[in-house]
Amino acid sequence: MHQKIKDFIASEHLLSLSVCDDNGVYGASCFYAFDIKNLALIIKSDEDSRHVIFGLKNPKVAITIASHTKILSHIKGIQAKALFLCANANQREIYYKNYPFAKVIQGECYALEIVWAKYTDNALLLKDKMIYQR
Repeated sequence: MHQKIKDFIASEHLLSLSVCDDNGVYGASCFYAFDIKNLALIIKSDEDSRHVIFGLKNPKVAITIASHTKILSHIKGIQAKALFLCANANQREIYYKNYPFAKVIQGECYALEIVWAKYTDNALLLKDKMIYQR
């Protein structure tokens, strides 16, 4: 994965997650921590939430992360495909280091392992977007 993509992911903290069930698509917004070694986004959520139930049932999920601006030349973001998995002990540590208050909140940690990503940075004025594929 290109360093610019890693830097962007590390600079943000909120993602939009899309999961599928038998009846369609469901979306959720989640705080995340970045496991840079495994190229995974770590989230925490209640095991009974729809996005967790559907993500574990059908682990191929979509993610977007975008900077918040109305200035066209400042727009940055990624669209990604990931695998929805239970987080390992190291990933839970990464999440709690970023969000220590989350230790007292009900739920479990999950890892969204990035398998493909398209990065947009309008400041770079690139004709083609940066693509990562595992």
